[in-house]
Amino acid sequence: MKKTILLAIAMIVIVFIGRVMPHPYNFTPVIAITLLSSHIFKNKYLSLSIPLLALWISDLFINNIVYAGYYSNFSFISNGMIWTYGSIILVGLIGNSIIKKVSSTKVALASISGSTIFYLISNFGVWFASPIYAKSLSGLFLCYSMALPFYGSSLAGDLTYSALFFGAYQLAISKSYNLNYSKSKI
Repeated sequence: MKKTILLAIAMIVIVFIGRVMPHPYNFTPVIAITLLSSHIFKNKYLSLSIPLLALWISDLFINNIVYAGYYSNFSFISNGMIWTYGSIILVGLIGNSIIKKVSSTKVALASISGSTIFYLISNFGVWFASPIYAKSLSGLFLCYSMALPFYGSSLAGDLTYSALFFGAYQLAISKSYNLNYSKSKI
């Protein structure tokens, strides 16, 4: 139980730091942590709660401290949360179904799927809620085309962080296995 709590806290801290530190737009560890959490934690509520809590805590900081000058009052909820957080839930559920056993192909597929799901859902939310885009098919296509550079950056970040986190996780498991195996031989 103690390891589970420490791992959950570490994941939340990684997302917070990854979103707050300077980075290219959308090059964050959110999707990778969502996928890793959905693989590590068998309890679906826990596996989805960790990235959602991490996203919410970092949103609180970003929206109320970093961008405080753009808003008139402190907010626990932002416009568009339903689209962003909904896409993270979907990414976690899909990651859970794709990554039963870790392989580079499955992690890459889940990461690309996660990037694409986030792009499609979050930008649909932008089109739906924003007065900038016409509420027509051409307005939706314009919204998606304007977001393509963000999708590229998101895809690069998701693949990079997924490779890093799943690689580190597999290394930790193999080290733990080797350590336990060598102890049993003594």
